[in-house]
Amino acid sequence: MSFKSQSNSIPTSEKFIELNDVELNLEINNSQLKSIESSPFESSKSMTKELEMQLQLRKKYIDVIKEIRTEYPKNPLLILESYDFICTGCPADYVTFFNNKILITLRLEDIQNKTLDEIQYTEKRRLTDFKNTMFDDLKIIYKNLDLITKWNSNPSEYGTELDCSDGSKSFYSVYFPNGKIESMYMRCWTAELN
Repeated sequence: MSFKSQSNSIPTSEKFIELNDVELNLEINNSQLKSIESSPFESSKSMTKELEMQLQLRKKYIDVIKEIRTEYPKNPLLILESYDFICTGCPADYVTFFNNKILITLRLEDIQNKTLDEIQYTEKRRLTDFKNTMFDDLKIIYKNLDLITKWNSNPSEYGTELDCSDGSKSFYSVYFPNGKIESMYMRCWTAELN
């Protein structure tokens, strides 16, 4: 998967650091495990099997992460991995990559009767204009990356798991230009874009 830049990256004082595939995958996984420990949502405690599965399957789209990072090295990259609430131990069925220049969504293909090696993600959406889209959660988090407080310090500001009987379980992970990765677990998004 490759793409052309639509405009220049936002300047930043942080130095660009590139992680290799294995380091990147492990850093995302470790950050997500850490977000479970600090999550106020009880459902986060049941996500370890999903994370074990995603650690294996993330290898299938790590190249997309690296391509976006190469194209926009000064822009933080938000990675959203969404899991079906009723499927325990299953991989993320949607993966979305977002910065203020591009949005890419991947969809998990049917996994019925397939080995881990046979499971694939396919690209469903690629946008460079998101003014009139429904991705407010991504826009809100990206906007909050500039705040003095950590964007992921209080997940309850973004959502809840009360009265949330269906829907997805999600991990939002931000890959910063300096190589640092921070994550947050979310059950049901309730925040609105101002």
